[in-house]
Amino acid sequence: MPCHSSPETAVLVSRTSRTSGLRTISVDLCLDFSRRHGLDRIGGKFLAGIRRLTTAHDVLLIADEVLTGFGRTGRMFACERAGVYPDFMCVAKGLTGGFLPLAATLTTDRVHDAFTGADRSRAFFHGHSYTANPIACAAANANLQIFETEPVFERIAVIEQVHAARLPEFAAHPGVADVRHIGSVAAIELKVPDAGYLSSLRPRLYEFYLNRGVLLRPLGNVVYILPPYVITPGQLDFVYDIIGDSLALLSS
Repeated sequence: MPCHSSPETAVLVSRTSRTSGLRTISVDLCLDFSRRHGLDRIGGKFLAGIRRLTTAHDVLLIADEVLTGFGRTGRMFACERAGVYPDFMCVAKGLTGGFLPLAATLTTDRVHDAFTGADRSRAFFHGHSYTANPIACAAANANLQIFETEPVFERIAVIEQVHAARLPEFAAHPGVADVRHIGSVAAIELKVPDAGYLSSLRPRLYEFYLNRGVLLRPLGNVVYILPPYVITPGQLDFVYDIIGDSLALLSS
């Protein structure tokens, strides 16, 4: 299902849930940011509306928190910002702080209990070869301990303050179409004739940033900033300075 916060999307969910003939269907929703569309924000009211619809029609809601989970949007999970409690939550990336690959799927007691009982035919017979890799799990435990013992969310708040301070200068630039940020994530959308994921500007930006000592991976004509939580304000200002210099590519 496309991650667009439009009335048409909500209507689609409602219509599908009434006509599918299934007791439940799942809706995979990208929370708060749609990465494939250049980090477009999805409003909290829209997410809350989707939750109301799915609850009313007994539709299972899947929260994709792979990118947004573990503090990226200023809360532990993005769905908290909308007061949304999904039936499934997919997490990865920040689970280990990016040091080792590990993902997890969380669910409610209701869903879990549907697969348990004396009748073995109800069991969910599935497992990956590397499920619960002990080294990756140790990294996840160490990462979660950092959240409990260090001021992680204070660091995220500082990052958000830098975003808020630096983005207005880009918003005023004639070559910038839009700027947006939430928590530690920021995006700067540049004006180009071939806007989109395959924009010809992307490889030129990527090379420019690497040559200047900054690792950024633009999504087409959208430059997004996803810094580690330990970045200092001075280091983040340096990143913004380099992005500012890259705007010269728009006229070349």
